Amino acid sequence: MTKLSRLFVLYVMIQGSVWAASYYVDPVNGDMDDPGAAECPWRTLAEVFSRNIPFEGGDTIYLRSGYHGDVTVKGLNASYVTIKALPGQSPAASRIRIKNARFWRIEGLEISPQFAEKYTQQTMVDIAESTADISIENCKLYSAKDISKWSPEDWVAKSCFGILARGTRIRLTNNHLLNVDHGITILGKQNIVEGNMIENFSGDGIRALGDDCVYRRNIIRNCYDVDDNHDDGIQSWSTGPNGVGTGVVKNVTIDGNLIISSTRDNRKYKGTLQGIGCFDGIYENWLVVNNVIIVDHWHGISLYGAKNCKIVNNTVVDINEQEPGPPWILINKHKKGFASTGNLIRNNLAKKFISKPDVGLIDHNMTITRHEDFFENYDKFDLHLKPDCPAIDAGSNDQIPANDFFENPRVQGRRADIGAIEYKSQRQTSRQEH
Repeated sequence: MTKLSRLFVLYVMIQGSVWAASYYVDPVNGDMDDPGAAECPWRTLAEVFSRNIPFEGGDTIYLRSGYHGDVTVKGLNASYVTIKALPGQSPAASRIRIKNARFWRIEGLEISPQFAEKYTQQTMVDIAESTADISIENCKLYSAKDISKWSPEDWVAKSCFGILARGTRIRLTNNHLLNVDHGITILGKQNIVEGNMIENFSGDGIRALGDDCVYRRNIIRNCYDVDDNHDDGIQSWSTGPNGVGTGVVKNVTIDGNLIISSTRDNRKYKGTLQGIGCFDGIYENWLVVNNVIIVDHWHGISLYGAKNCKIVNNTVVDINEQEPGPPWILINKHKKGFASTGNLIRNNLAKKFISKPDVGLIDHNMTITRHEDFFENYDKFDLHLKPDCPAIDAGSNDQIPANDFFENPRVQGRRADIGAIEYKSQRQTSRQEH
């Protein structure tokens, strides 16, 4: 690089740091006639966007504690503008809608219709199709904090959808969704859903309906059976010209998720949760790896109508010995009779396998006989393999994920272990406790 080029790069870096601005919003002490400085903040985030105040890439909008309203985020930025809680502050909104927007990052908000003057059943974060490059991080969403007195009718009438994302390159990371009807629904392409906690939900934890998406290391637990929906931890279906089941959902990764139908025996309205249920393909080029699924249904991992999909190194166990169940791993033909071809089912540990050989390669899988023969403490959801477990070094090293459920190296011995967790994987607290 020439001296002139280095000077130009330095000039751009300096100018970028000068241009980036910080703004402050304070529902208690702010005024919309103020300039938005730390000493003279604006009032609410909803009012900021209603005024169409322009922002530039690199800007940060800091939110102080208080109610910021029903917020509609809009504006096409060249790079990310960040909206975030000021350290030590607790900003709240009743809803976030994002439309005609690009390059927005939202961090650290508490979102619930309980903050509004009148409670309204709604989608708490609604990201429109006219959006791209949106990030929602470290937010907490809930229909209501306390649902202990809710009846099934209350669940149907009051629980809100969590996040609906119809845009492109949407990233949802480390959010906590509590007491919701359907946690996260993805319709757009190239989206990433990672590290989220979805607990106490009716309906489905995640609906994976868009192409080229990744669902990684999410925790989905405690399904509430309050209506006629057949509830899934993760569900997908295709849509096409003739409706459901006439299209293709392609290039999807489901990696390292933890799905538990119920963490408490005495909880009300316990549902018989299905694990990963994909019943109306075609599903093409899906990768389902390293998932731990603890459910009380037949469908542990089920793909109906799959082409070139891989189900590798998953652990699927029964939460009890009652029907429905035990949960299986299955690739089947499409409901309309179309064949499933070119698939791989390998290195999985489950209570049952019922796929037919014509769906593709099926090898190095192991059926669980008694849970206590395989796992350290099955009753407390600790599915680390016991030292004498037959699944150790019993898998194939071909076409397997590089890491295990805890993101430690997959092959610790001569060969990969069967299941989601390698025997010598670093001891870690079970992730459902976080």
